[in-house]
Amino acid sequence: MRKLIICILLLFPCLLGAQESDKRLKFNAGLKVGFQAVTYNDPTFGIEGYTYNPNTIQSNRIGYTVSPFMRLSRGRLYIQIESAFGITRHSFDFTDTRESSIEKITPNIPQYDLKTYCLQVPILFGYEFVKQEKYGMSVFTGPRTKFTFTSLDDQQYRHFAYDDLNEILKKKTYYWEIGLGIKIHNVFFDFVYDMGLTDASEYIEAPKVKKQFKTERKDNILSFSVGMIF
Repeated sequence: MRKLIICILLLFPCLLGAQESDKRLKFNAGLKVGFQAVTYNDPTFGIEGYTYNPNTIQSNRIGYTVSPFMRLSRGRLYIQIESAFGITRHSFDFTDTRESSIEKITPNIPQYDLKTYCLQVPILFGYEFVKQEKYGMSVFTGPRTKFTFTSLDDQQYRHFAYDDLNEILKKKTYYWEIGLGIKIHNVFFDFVYDMGLTDASEYIEAPKVKKQFKTERKDNILSFSVGMIF
């Protein structure tokens, strides 16, 4: 991962230098707001007596971000660095596999809801394949680092036999981002997909019974944002 980032960072100045000599470096700044929905790549929850229901992917809740950013461009190429402050929301449903629950006609569905507060820092490398005075379109890609403020997370467990479950989250996770941007005058719209590269969770614990349950979860993020660039 680090080697890939270093290669891109070394390659991009060369691409900038290859642009027409009369193209000057240009600095822009802006602000955008957006919505995020989280999907998962084969998550594993080892909570004893409960099986994760992967069909609940459709019930995940929408999160929000506010992102100031800086852009350095030359010709059709640019580098953009963002600081996205946001709220990420998750929802997981489980099936109760305990023998005492099998005979229930209308069992309560065990559910885990998670809300986290985070700072996401993407470093994006873009190319404007449509560049006109009043409109443009670009593609971009690059690494995104997510810093989760674990002391502020809000965890809600419903209908579990354990009444003290707590997920230990990782404070830093990595993603790879690809996206499409559409600009009209100074207003732009971004459509983004972030692929999770590292696990977002350490484990789930139940301190009262001194148990730890294995979790493996890579979060993939779908985003839409609108903003202005100056």
